[in-house]
Amino acid sequence: MPLLAATRRRFLGGLLAATALPVATTLPGWARAEAANPDVVIVGAGAAGIAAARALAGEGLSFVLLEAKDRIGGRAFTDTASFPGLAFDHGCSWLHQADRNPFLPIAKAQGRTLQGHDDSGEAVFVGDGGANDSGRTAYGRAWDAVKAKLREMGEAGLDEAPGPRLPSMPPWSQVSKAWIGPLSMGADAEDFSAADYWTLAETEPNVIVREGYGAVVAAYGAALPVRLATPVTGIRWGQGQGVTVETPAGDLAARACLVTVSTGVLASGGLRFDPALPPAKQAALEGLPMGLLAKVALRFDGRRFGLRPNEWLSYATKDPRLCYFLTWPFDQDLMIGFVGGRFGFEPSAAGETAAIDFALGELRRIFGAEIDKHFVAGRFTPWAQDPQVLGGYAYQRPGARGARQALAEPLAERLVFGGEATAGLDSTNCGG
Repeated sequence: MPLLAATRRRFLGGLLAATALPVATTLPGWARAEAANPDVVIVGAGAAGIAAARALAGEGLSFVLLEAKDRIGGRAFTDTASFPGLAFDHGCSWLHQADRNPFLPIAKAQGRTLQGHDDSGEAVFVGDGGANDSGRTAYGRAWDAVKAKLREMGEAGLDEAPGPRLPSMPPWSQVSKAWIGPLSMGADAEDFSAADYWTLAETEPNVIVREGYGAVVAAYGAALPVRLATPVTGIRWGQGQGVTVETPAGDLAARACLVTVSTGVLASGGLRFDPALPPAKQAALEGLPMGLLAKVALRFDGRRFGLRPNEWLSYATKDPRLCYFLTWPFDQDLMIGFVGGRFGFEPSAAGETAAIDFALGELRRIFGAEIDKHFVAGRFTPWAQDPQVLGGYAYQRPGARGARQALAEPLAERLVFGGEATAGLDSTNCGG
């Protein structure tokens, strides 16, 4: 299947073992009590903030964990209310690099229902019919040509956008470019760096979680003391030996501060730094804007339209305004549509109703009015409009080589930036 088998370099996956996270879901009693004068203030209770808090507790260091939302997990969020009886991950869904993803043993210890998702298959449509043998052959050739060009650029270390160099084999080259760009990197092939793309690890092996990836992350952080609904408005880090973190509930002094919020939030100016971040950090943020991969979840009444569980649905098109689908995950009555890159911001701005209408319209082109007869309810993930996120995950602009490492470099040994944007070859992934 193209999305999972051909997006990123595979050999990197075996070169770096994941930093082991403790599997136990409970913490010592002393760690569950918040420190009055902490060693570290952690900003953001997503996967990175939770992992950092547990690591600090394991080292006997004290911390305060601050989260602007009224829940933990960040972009790992499982929704069980929108579709009663079904779990829908608004954010991360796949445990990528499952052979070394630290959340896999955690999910197993939690007793989650897991399933491999590398041989899922793909239903490919041309108009209102499935692709014939010649169409699939042309699709395969387009994939091979796109992959070959990406490999060529990556091995050459070209820090430029691959889009202008990718072969044009319409309509199949557009399908391949969509999977690789908007629906994988969260950015169009004209916007991200080929060198950064090539550096990122391959996603395989991939595992999905019936109860939701977000549920795994939330349960892993459930024992931690967290101040919810506590946004950080400023960080003073240039005086004395420590830092002062400003919140509407008051200031906190600590030896150091770890900031795990998205690059979108950092670039928005909503979090003030005193003194201002140095030019190298500002340049790193400019080089790591937020891409977008948003989801349109559609519940149906049991009608399956000839589609199999856990497979992909794509269609031939020359239009970058598209929505490809995951069908019936875990044999549930959901289709999960994906929109991303530049176009993804359009339905995000238009709102949930417009996004759902667009996704249904794409299905209507294939299956006709039958779709509307069996549609029950839909949801759209508003990450682009979420003030605590402002996108999906960070991609590197062409010409911004080294931005991920530059952002992760500590300032004065007291201010550190973490999160998916700084996770090296595992950047863009929750397990990173």
